Amino acid sequence: MIEIRPYFGDIHTFMDAVELPFGWGARREDTDAFAPLVELDRTLAAYDGDRVVGTAGAFSMRIGVPGGGELPMAGVTMVGVHPTHRRRGLLRQMMRRQLDDIRERGEPLAGLWASEGAIYQRFGYGHGTFTAAFEIERLRAAFRSSVPAAGAMRLVSADEAATAFPSVFARIRQMRAGIFERSDAWWRSEFLYDPEHNRRGGSAMSLLLHETDGVATGYARYRLFPDWDERGPKGALEVHEAVAVSPEATAMLWRYLLDVDLVATIRSRNLPVDHPLPLLMAEPRRLGWRVGDGMWLRLVDVPAALEARGWASDGRFVLDLADEFCDWNAGRWEVTVDGGHASVARTEAGPDLALDAGDLAALYLGAMTPARLVLAGRAREITPGAASRAGAMLRVDLAPWCPQIF
Repeated sequence: MIEIRPYFGDIHTFMDAVELPFGWGARREDTDAFAPLVELDRTLAAYDGDRVVGTAGAFSMRIGVPGGGELPMAGVTMVGVHPTHRRRGLLRQMMRRQLDDIRERGEPLAGLWASEGAIYQRFGYGHGTFTAAFEIERLRAAFRSSVPAAGAMRLVSADEAATAFPSVFARIRQMRAGIFERSDAWWRSEFLYDPEHNRRGGSAMSLLLHETDGVATGYARYRLFPDWDERGPKGALEVHEAVAVSPEATAMLWRYLLDVDLVATIRSRNLPVDHPLPLLMAEPRRLGWRVGDGMWLRLVDVPAALEARGWASDGRFVLDLADEFCDWNAGRWEVTVDGGHASVARTEAGPDLALDAGDLAALYLGAMTPARLVLAGRAREITPGAASRAGAMLRVDLAPWCPQIF
């Protein structure tokens, strides 16, 4: 008999169990660095006797939502079932227990990064954000026009980055939905932690600060992968995060990153899908711009989530929502927006749109539009024009983005 309950034992033993399904193997120093972020009262372990054969956990997060506000979100993480116990329903049991716990905590949202996209859609998670990636040859990375000097840049130590970067990040959070708040422990344990064994043959992380009149206005974190042959350098520069609070600082940061000497290619794996970089390029096709799934989102409390976000225009529509896994959300909801603020209530009125929980999650931050879901057969427009009307109300200026896997 498998029993699922919170884990309160040794953190190293738990992390060994977390890493086993992925084949990574937890190093003691990594676990020690990660330990300040682990909330043991939010962990779940599947026990076969006294042996842990499955795990799940969550971070207590706050995430930006459209309109500039923020909401509590359970950052679901450390989820896995050991190979010896797969196909027995353990993941479903842990997801059931976890979402019930999240609801009891009063968190309207849950989010995660999926190892495989198909896994969590059956539990009501949908596309909360998308990510863009690129790789370009340095010699083909010219801008369409020159970049005027604006501010100054310098490489800084981890200690200075820990002081300077958070102020920039706080301003970026106000510009886009989907970005979670980073605690001091998160900056140290996740963003700046850089042991040699995690570098995959690359250099130590470089930390670049952009300042305007002595005030931090942008930063970049990147790593070099040096390589040479008889024709010269053929290594790569990999950008892990680069953000700035103004167009001028953005252009300067990226001109620097695309111009580093002794590098053949520059790449990045997690940018907003509407990032300005392609519009800066003389040959945008050379970026090989590609889009993939980012953070998956789940609305745990539909009325609380919808009422907390900002709305672009006033109006009314009725949703017919299917939610088999969290049935307290299922049914018809009337959404009335007045002055940019919504009220959400149960209704018996005829529906305008019908969709499921995962697709409502895809609408929530602005990753998708109702019209796109209708086009894909994921939502059903019952009242003609309802998708367009709801889309205007849900509109966001910038695509949502989650800058870091958790």
